[in-house]
Amino acid sequence: MNWQRARKPAQKAERMTAILDAAASLFDEKELSQISMRDVAARAGVGKASLYHYVKTKEEVFLSLYGHELQSWLESLEKRLDRLRKPTPERVAAALVDELTSRPRLCRLKVVLAAVLERNLSDEAITEFKESLLEPTDRFVTLIHQTLPRLSLAAAKDFLLQYHSVVSGLWPIAHPSDQVVAILEEPKYSEFRVDFAPLLQRTLVKLLQPSEKGNSDAR
Repeated sequence: MNWQRARKPAQKAERMTAILDAAASLFDEKELSQISMRDVAARAGVGKASLYHYVKTKEEVFLSLYGHELQSWLESLEKRLDRLRKPTPERVAAALVDELTSRPRLCRLKVVLAAVLERNLSDEAITEFKESLLEPTDRFVTLIHQTLPRLSLAAAKDFLLQYHSVVSGLWPIAHPSDQVVAILEEPKYSEFRVDFAPLLQRTLVKLLQPSEKGNSDAR
């Protein structure tokens, strides 16, 4: 495909969708470190020079992909929690885990978000990305607070950071390299095997329990 530079917003959005689709399919196949801008351009069917009209770095491509995945996850989570009858920390945790484990791409993006993707950006790109997170952040905090009213807004904000930290830390431990997996097959190393979903759910249930401090912050 020989793309001409998009002039209209709809054209630009269409081109960005193609770029993000290409990045997503590559990320499903490889580690981030194995993907180049040339790879993204080739998969999207665009020349590398044309790609730079839309994104300046690989990190910007995958931050945009993260934002897209985050919005999709949040919309699905809102629908799921809205259907919950008599929400409890256990049921909310189960919904969170179910929605997340069906999206391994989002989990993997969370792992590299702070450690890699935010490390090679201009001030302008960092500001733009953080600005893009304000709306979904507020939506998530409000959603958790409204679903579990005993959890104050302050506690829901804390939970958001704790939730992200637990997922980004637990995912790579639960999904090690093939070499590590082979070694962990030995019975004496069984305690190092981690089952992601059950452990995440037990952790989230604890984090979603209201505390006296959290409730006092809301008053």
